[in-house]
Amino acid sequence: MNEANLTRFGPKRFECEDGQPIAFSAGFTAIEGPAKLVIQNDRISELQVSLNGEHVAGLENLHGGKVDLPLNLQKENTIEVTSPGGTKGALSVRVTQITQADLGLLRQGYFGLNTSDMERQRAFYDTLGFSGEIYPAGPETSTTFARSLGFEDDYLIYVSLHSLENPPTMPFVDTVQFRGESYRDEPPYPNLNHLGMAYATYSTTDLGGAITYLQSEGVEFVSPPATAPDGERFVFMKDPDGAFLKLIESAEGEPSSTGANLVRLVNTNMNVSDLERSREFYRLLGFTESAPRSQAGSGEFAAAHGLEGPVEFDAVDVSLGDGTDGATLQLRQWKQPYDEAPPYPPPVNHLGIDRVNFYVKDLTAAVKTMNELGFEQLGPIGGAPEIGIVFFFDPDGIKVQLAGPQTG
Repeated sequence: MNEANLTRFGPKRFECEDGQPIAFSAGFTAIEGPAKLVIQNDRISELQVSLNGEHVAGLENLHGGKVDLPLNLQKENTIEVTSPGGTKGALSVRVTQITQADLGLLRQGYFGLNTSDMERQRAFYDTLGFSGEIYPAGPETSTTFARSLGFEDDYLIYVSLHSLENPPTMPFVDTVQFRGESYRDEPPYPNLNHLGMAYATYSTTDLGGAITYLQSEGVEFVSPPATAPDGERFVFMKDPDGAFLKLIESAEGEPSSTGANLVRLVNTNMNVSDLERSREFYRLLGFTESAPRSQAGSGEFAAAHGLEGPVEFDAVDVSLGDGTDGATLQLRQWKQPYDEAPPYPPPVNHLGIDRVNFYVKDLTAAVKTMNELGFEQLGPIGGAPEIGIVFFFDPDGIKVQLAGPQTG
């Protein structure tokens, strides 16, 4: 059983630059039971907060910069925040709730990457040294899969599962080319600080040799390699559609004389708008191990991210633990430069990295639990009883796919 302090509402920040009044109302879903209202106040002198029509906080609670107040939530709730204005300041409001669940996550199956040209993409992964491939993988068209991905009609696709090992093993790169009417001509995220899944990281035994080899094969790099403040040596490159991949130097294994010398998938990145909120969401899913990775820098560190000026982000790597086949996520909250553009909305077919898949013991039970917890489900379960898939949204709208046997 996993326990997390989920953010049920917010954090919602109010800026009163000209002392303008605040009048805000929103609904949110939770579990019936105790919770906390967390207010962080910066010079707002008068405030009223109501929950489901009842006053829960006001002027009497605004002493000090941060206040935690007990609440009792219903399944569906409405929060109202009002202030008459008159003073300049800022205010942050969040509702949190301790929640327990066992989703039964076993491992990461793959991250999903959409391409405009399957044959070109297959050649690219061959250049990277992915010796294992399942192609074609999955049906070219499927009504149940299409509904689960957010399509109103059937789709038409090519699917190829790429693996560093042969015979193919998880975690894969699930490469998909949507065809015909299902194709969505929207590019991968243009910058590494865009909210959503921006890249995946692989280790190599010889970073310099990998760069030289891949450049000779026509692979595009964002910049020369750089050393991060924590000592990590890394470089970003792009696939043929412009999606980012990251290489880091690793002491694992022995380099060969040629090739990219990739060792393993290190993590999949997720840029988030609130690290606390996202950390607790993935803690509930089972990501209980963590390592802080907050960093800041300029010069070559910023240039290596394709950005000008200093860069700074709060970050944490979270993992399912030993024996989970690389199920590690890198959560980053960018502080500067910050890009507030949201992840692409459904369906799951824009170019670039768009989703992450996890296998669960019992998909029927996992979906039931996620629904009871109030998480938004993209579409119905697709697939067959022996293996089905379903998508949920994380707090930033990143698409998280659960897959496993159906028991109902």
